[in-house]
Amino acid sequence: MMQDGKALQAGTSHNLGQNFAKAFDVKFQDKNGELKYVYATSWGVSTRLIGALIMTHGDDNGLIIPPKLAQTQMVMIPIWKEATRGKVLQFAENVYRQLKTRFAVKLDAREQYKPGYKYAEWEMAGVPLRIEVGPRDVENNQVMLVRRDTRKKIPTPLNSLENTIEKLLEKIQRDLFERALKLRQENTHQVETYDEFKKVLEEKGGFIEAHWSGDPENLRISYVPTIKFWHDDTGSEKPPAG
Repeated sequence: MMQDGKALQAGTSHNLGQNFAKAFDVKFQDKNGELKYVYATSWGVSTRLIGALIMTHGDDNGLIIPPKLAQTQMVMIPIWKEATRGKVLQFAENVYRQLKTRFAVKLDAREQYKPGYKYAEWEMAGVPLRIEVGPRDVENNQVMLVRRDTRKKIPTPLNSLENTIEKLLEKIQRDLFERALKLRQENTHQVETYDEFKKVLEEKGGFIEAHWSGDPENLRISYVPTIKFWHDDTGSEKPPAG
């Protein structure tokens, strides 16, 4: 379920047989040592799953990528004035070298952009965690961790930084999943009558769990809903055609 309460079709399955294998001469060696054309399938899930990730977790500021999928898990942004430039950059470089052996981290020390610009740029890219390093952080031997999903700031001493980051990435991963699950649960409605079905569809939307006779014509009276999930207690393995 997307954030607007609508369903996203995650993929479709197609049995392509050997047609494309013959056209492109794609073969495999079977257990008898004979070359045969492969049997191909197409599922169409690659870009759709990327779209699902964007539409499920993203917000008005851009992407929010779960840590386990993020190419860059965190970005470090040093903040300085000219008088503290060298001290802050050296501190940030030391922390970066410490973290890069364990995490997918980038150090953004570009001088042509202000910190606010960098914040917005990396937020739009969906990087799960931002690490801010300013003069006060250097004095206190700490960094400021900022979550992309909640924007919560967490001052963290260097002596506990790696363990804190590891636990925080796990929590972000878990929180994103639970937030998406909660959205689906809160917007899935059970109805018992056709009138109730119409009322919920018009006023609430989302997913509706309803009884159905199995006749496709019953769905075409006033609405054009589509079945996304099929649950049957009669033993049938698939919904009726139509």
